[in-house]
Amino acid sequence: MPAEVLKEAKAPLKQELDYAKFLKIVLSRWYWVAATLIIALLTAYLYLWYTPKQYTSSIYLKFKDEESGINEVLKSSLNLNKVNNITSESWVIRSKTVLNKAVDHFDWQVSYFIDGKVRISEMYPDKPFVVHILKQDSLNFFRGPIHFRQTGKDILISYIRDEQPIELHTTYSKPIHLPGISFYIEQNNNLSADALFYFRFNNRPEFAARIGRNLNISEAEKYSNIAQITKIDENPVFARNALNAIAREYLNQDLILKSQSATQIIDFIDAQLTYLSKNVHESGNKLKDFKQRNNLLQLGDRSKDVFESIKSLETEKRTIELQLLELKQLDEQLNSNQDIALNFNLSGQLDPLLMQLINDWNKTQLDKATLLETYTKQAEKVQNIDKTLQLIRNAAKVNIRSNQAKLITNKNFIDKKLAQEYLKLNGLPTQERALFDLQRDYDINDKIYTLLSQKKLEAQISRAAVLPGAVLVDAAQSNPIPVAPNRASAWKFSWIIGLASGVGLIFLVRALNPYIYDKEMIESLTNTPIVGLIRHYPGKIDEDSRQLLSIIQPKSLFAESVRSVRTNLSFIAGEKSSKVVCITSEISGEGKSFVSVNIAASLGLIDKKVILIAADLRKSRIHRNFELDNTHGLSTYLAHQSTLEDIIKPSGEHNLDLVTAGPVPPNPAELMYKARLTELIETLRSRYDFIIFDTAPIGLVSDALPLIRMSDVNLFVIRTGKSKFSAASIPDRIAGEYQLNNTFIILNDFVQDQFYSHYYTTKYSDGYYGYYYSANTYYSDGYYDDEGVRRGWLKRTWGKVKKKIGLS
Repeated sequence: MPAEVLKEAKAPLKQELDYAKFLKIVLSRWYWVAATLIIALLTAYLYLWYTPKQYTSSIYLKFKDEESGINEVLKSSLNLNKVNNITSESWVIRSKTVLNKAVDHFDWQVSYFIDGKVRISEMYPDKPFVVHILKQDSLNFFRGPIHFRQTGKDILISYIRDEQPIELHTTYSKPIHLPGISFYIEQNNNLSADALFYFRFNNRPEFAARIGRNLNISEAEKYSNIAQITKIDENPVFARNALNAIAREYLNQDLILKSQSATQIIDFIDAQLTYLSKNVHESGNKLKDFKQRNNLLQLGDRSKDVFESIKSLETEKRTIELQLLELKQLDEQLNSNQDIALNFNLSGQLDPLLMQLINDWNKTQLDKATLLETYTKQAEKVQNIDKTLQLIRNAAKVNIRSNQAKLITNKNFIDKKLAQEYLKLNGLPTQERALFDLQRDYDINDKIYTLLSQKKLEAQISRAAVLPGAVLVDAAQSNPIPVAPNRASAWKFSWIIGLASGVGLIFLVRALNPYIYDKEMIESLTNTPIVGLIRHYPGKIDEDSRQLLSIIQPKSLFAESVRSVRTNLSFIAGEKSSKVVCITSEISGEGKSFVSVNIAASLGLIDKKVILIAADLRKSRIHRNFELDNTHGLSTYLAHQSTLEDIIKPSGEHNLDLVTAGPVPPNPAELMYKARLTELIETLRSRYDFIIFDTAPIGLVSDALPLIRMSDVNLFVIRTGKSKFSAASIPDRIAGEYQLNNTFIILNDFVQDQFYSHYYTTKYSDGYYGYYYSANTYYSDGYYDDEGVRRGWLKRTWGKVKKKIGLS
């Protein structure tokens, strides 16, 4: 072949992604996909069968729109995020206080279960029998499952303690004593005698935790003030009752917290009234006794004017003192960081801004208490609350100091005026002066007492008028339709996982495959042309590889594939009368000797004189193929121990002679570099049309390099499923290193397996010199003798179907 043509043959090939091959690859291992799909569906079936069903129930609360102006200002100054009212109240709903109170709405001390064929189910609210607790240690009592079975009129109780099973035969209504608890069982006439039950004693914190488990609180609609509270539980009735109990206790706790300030005011006033009541009573008795004893019923006209003036000033002074007392108490509470500050205005004269600050203080303290049930004091949310409280405290203390200063100034002014009024009493008689003092004390105490009584009544009215911050829109209802496991989602997911796993397994196995399986893969790895594909040998090859199928079965696919290689080999270097062909591979076991023998025999059938030389001096087995003696061969010839006539032996096949390798020499590589090898080739050129060398694997030793440089054609054998990707790069490396343009590849043992086919299809350019690949065709309806030998009726039928639908 001209060098220009060879260069064109070595031009890089264009390959395009063949999307149809992806489908072919998957269909080639459809049973993998079917297996993973069956496993996934079976897993879904078992999951749905054994997984306990989950039920959900919902309840709705509508919150009142209440915003604290000062809180919004403070949050803005701190750059804090505004928290939705529903989000903040969700922590209150989940609080331990609410959940522990919700327990009281249940008969919670004993839970009853039935042992079914698949799973254990809770019987709430039904009771197959009734367990009455006689005595119980609140902390340490037996909490494990207690199995119950009725045996006639008696009952059998069994449980495990310290890993030891314990059985107890007893009767109904008879006390039973277990560690930390005593109880008896009351019979229920509806009890099924064949069923197996068990029961368990609960403790309050664990039961409260179950009520709050799987509780979700969210907005019913975005930006609305209606909260949707849902609970998921294995028992739909329990989920319903838990939500109703939580809602009732939340509203009750909210009511208690909102009326706490009024309650504290009432308690404080009661303490003051007790003291004032005694003073009013004593001052009244003294005034009465004085009038009776001195026969003096009222003050004189002059004294009345002074008395009214002094009484008015004293009342105003007492009011200022009460305001100072309130301010002092508020200041002390703020300094002590008390959770709830007393929020009252007994005098009715406190600064409205201060009252707003105290309201914000109380609300923020409640928010902090709620967060502390979930977070620690070091949590970011709690730290932000503390910053808000500090700002409120600072603002309130400034306001308190300012008001205290004003009140003290007013009090000093009143004291001066009182001093002036008292001077006017100096001229009064002694008895009238005494009556004046008694009347003054009584009237002032009575007025203060009346004022406090009025404030108490206002606080009581305020407490009675307090409403919770939310209302129950609708009570929860039990939902008999389970929400989990979701059967539709489970089956859909299993189909997706099953199919994806099968397809993923297919491509994973392909990704882990390091071997070459088709010519497209070779063409993607090397620029060396492929001279032919030799089909897989359909029968069993004996130990010495004596079969020459290309001769024994000339109409076989294998023989046809050998003939296609023969045709291409004859075309290559066609201008030479005698051709030296060197056949090698990367490692042993890739079939180079098998290919050499069958190509040599096939060339002999077309009246070409062929000599096959076993040039693998280390591990040759060609002499066994033809049952020849290996005493004399190439090694003895190169070592000058034999003549050419001694080593050339007839093979028994038409036009085919053979030179065996001979005994294994101690220096095979050195022998191959002898000049006697060149002389041998020149001598044989005049006698034979083809001189075929079966050499040592070039990937293991360098014995073949002299022959490769002297040969007219170098054939590199790559075996399907045996040669790795690295083998395809060796021909390019040799050709580049020794400036060769006569290197070609033979794909041996080729089997059309879509599973390992390359994703890309080769698109030959106009300059690419194509070779004849008859062996790359598919089965042709009985044209070849060995069709159907390797494939059963199912595979043949499937092949025809794929051909019909265009997949092959």
